Amino acid sequence: MLGVVPAGIPLEAIEEIIDYEEIPEEMANLGEYFGLVIKGDSMLPKLLHNDVIIVKKQSDCDSGGIAVVIIGGENATVKQIKKDQNGITLVPLNTKYQPDFYSNQDIKKRPVTIIGKAVELRRKF
Repeated sequence: MLGVVPAGIPLEAIEEIIDYEEIPEEMANLGEYFGLVIKGDSMLPKLLHNDVIIVKKQSDCDSGGIAVVIIGGENATVKQIKKDQNGITLVPLNTKYQPDFYSNQDIKKRPVTIIGKAVELRRKF
């Protein structure tokens, strides 16, 4: 696991190995994966504070998927992705937070970069 990712206000992306999560060989053969610990509550009720998500490293995500996004080259967040011809909206599942829209121009200028798609949730009790 590479570190934590905010499910709330984007914070500085820090890549630091904090633990290891095992994935099946069949999964590992399909690409590169990493784990992140969720911090915050913007993705409630689906993702809870301290949940672990397994993320497939990829530069795109279908609309409706949950992705890890780097904003401005240094801030990471996890949000649901909504795409249209004008840009991308990062949507929190918790209704107390507002979606963030980035136009196609913002995506290039800031930049706004998808680094992976959440493919699995691991929750400890």
